[in-house]
Amino acid sequence: MAKTTPKVQHNQLHLPGHQTPLCTVDSPAWFAWLETATSFRYHSQQRRIIIRHYGPLLTPISLRKEKRRRGFLWYAYKRAYGRLHKRYVGLSPALTTTKLDEVALWLNQL
Repeated sequence: MAKTTPKVQHNQLHLPGHQTPLCTVDSPAWFAWLETATSFRYHSQQRRIIIRHYGPLLTPISLRKEKRRRGFLWYAYKRAYGRLHKRYVGLSPALTTTKLDEVALWLNQL
């Protein structure tokens, strides 16, 4: 994705060209922003667990809003071993920290 893509780091939304975060995830401003957004990158704070030790942080995933029969739905993407993997996330109200971390963990286990 281009450098103009918004990103979520440390549970805060950062827009390109802005120094301060716009809002935090799970806040009313977050859900209002999701209604107009089309894509963003999510950097999870979870770590991979490697046999009794904490490993590196999970790699970021891309989320895109796509038009479907039921309306606009969010999907997560991650490229692994030359192949693009896709996972359904849900409607905008479903994009909470818990759900985003769950999807990031699933895509990072590929």
